Amino acid sequence: QQLAAHHRQQFSIPVIGITGSNGKTIVKEWLYQLLHEDYNIVRSPKSYNSQIGVPLSVWQMNAQHTLAIFEAGISEQGEMLRLEKIIQPTIGIFSNVGQAHDENFESPKQKIHEKVKLFYNAELLVYCKDYLLLQEELTQNKNLKNTNIFSWSRKSRANLQIGKIKKSGHDTEIQAVFNNDFIKVVIPFTDEASIENAIQCWALMLHLGYENDLIAVRMKLLSPVAMRLELKEGVNNCSIINDSYNSDLGSLSIALDFLNQQKQHPNKTLILSDILQSGKNEENLYKEVANLLDKKGVQKFIGIGEALSRQKELFRQEKKFFNTTTDFLQAYNNSFFNDEAILLKGARAFSFEDISRLLQQKAHAVSYTHLTLPTNREV
Repeated sequence: QQLAAHHRQQFSIPVIGITGSNGKTIVKEWLYQLLHEDYNIVRSPKSYNSQIGVPLSVWQMNAQHTLAIFEAGISEQGEMLRLEKIIQPTIGIFSNVGQAHDENFESPKQKIHEKVKLFYNAELLVYCKDYLLLQEELTQNKNLKNTNIFSWSRKSRANLQIGKIKKSGHDTEIQAVFNNDFIKVVIPFTDEASIENAIQCWALMLHLGYENDLIAVRMKLLSPVAMRLELKEGVNNCSIINDSYNSDLGSLSIALDFLNQQKQHPNKTLILSDILQSGKNEENLYKEVANLLDKKGVQKFIGIGEALSRQKELFRQEKKFFNTTTDFLQAYNNSFFNDEAILLKGARAFSFEDISRLLQQKAHAVSYTHLTLPTNREV
């Protein structure tokens, strides 16, 4: 960390630092897509946003780069000040306020207070005013008095005032008012998370002085970010969506939206692990999960973990429960799934990649019983 912080000090280029509960990697990658024609950009690889990932990301900076984009994630107090010294962002984006890693903080308010420390020396911060705890923190925190604010909102007056959001087919038109002018962009996505992430990028580009006509052209060409939500061919004509990276209510809702976008299968199945580090009462947590599954139209549910097994009566779908991933793998047979879209959503500790491999490898297995071996002459 000290070495990377020293390395960062050798450069005077603009550095964008991104934090938040969800959306950090997508905002970073979309900014790269939107800005790479105008800048030589260095950015965090994949989701390198931890105490080790951030210095590895910053270490990539060299004299050819004209813009840097780094993301920063924390899971406990004291971590963000260390990352701030390494990234030293000149521009900040607070992507989203959610419930990831709540357990290690006294309250959501304290977690936000810790996260905004990334921007104590930034010249500018882009954020959404509709997150009221974030708005309160930015108003009261004296360490941010020298940081300029670029706000956007769907509900109140802001630098970028969002108006109508119209979804049609696979596109969404977002209308807004900026500097008393009516402007709009169209993005090739319809889920709420993508809309929010796109607005963050839109706000930054407007601040940087881009004409909205150019922004609109580039926004329409945004492409999906290949990271956690990947769609694969699976067993028995199933599709597998692998999000076995983390598990919290916010990212679960995003993943379920992605699941519902898959129209090739009538049936939607969720395989979910216990949600760790939520900081919530167990019964209340899984009541929220059960209500979310009802709202999102999940037909089949497989819960893996001791906590989920204890709360199994809360779930109204066709359901099965297992205490561990090993228990599921041992019980699994080829009749479990057929013609379904299956979302895998698990905390790292549950090793859901083993389930992913199992459900995918059967789809690609080759039957050799019908192959005719060549003769020696043919070889």
